Amino acid sequence: MRKIIYFFTLIITFSCSKPIELKGDWKMNVLLENNAEKPLPVQPPIISFRSDNLVFYFNTLMVYKLKEDSLYLTYEENPEQIIRAFKIDFIDQDHINLSYLRKVQVDSFSTALKNITLQSQWSKIN
Repeated sequence: MRKIIYFFTLIITFSCSKPIELKGDWKMNVLLENNAEKPLPVQPPIISFRSDNLVFYFNTLMVYKLKEDSLYLTYEENPEQIIRAFKIDFIDQDHINLSYLRKVQVDSFSTALKNITLQSQWSKIN
C-alpha cells in the first residue's frame, strides 16, 4: 500500500512542477494604468516568444531573459543594455501578467517626472 501512495505522490509532484514555457504567441487581454482599466486598441498587441530567447515585441525583434520573477528585453546587437524590464507573474500555462513602471514628463516645461504603473494580462493564442 505504501508503494502505491509513494507512486501517486511522485506522479502528482512531477505533473505539478512542469515549468511554464513562454514560447508561442501571446495576446493582450487587459491593460491597467495605475489600477484603472484602459481600452485596448482594435488590434490588441501580440508578443511572440520564439526559440533561442528571441521575442517579437511590438514588431521589434529582441532578446529576452527570464530571471526569477523578472522578464528583461534587450536588442540583439547590444544585449547588455536592457530596453524593457517587466515583473512577470505566471498565472497558469496559458496566462501571464506583466507589470512595469513608466516615467512620464509632467508637462513640457518642467523636468519633473511622474511614475505610471502599467499592468497587462496576456493569454496564449497558440
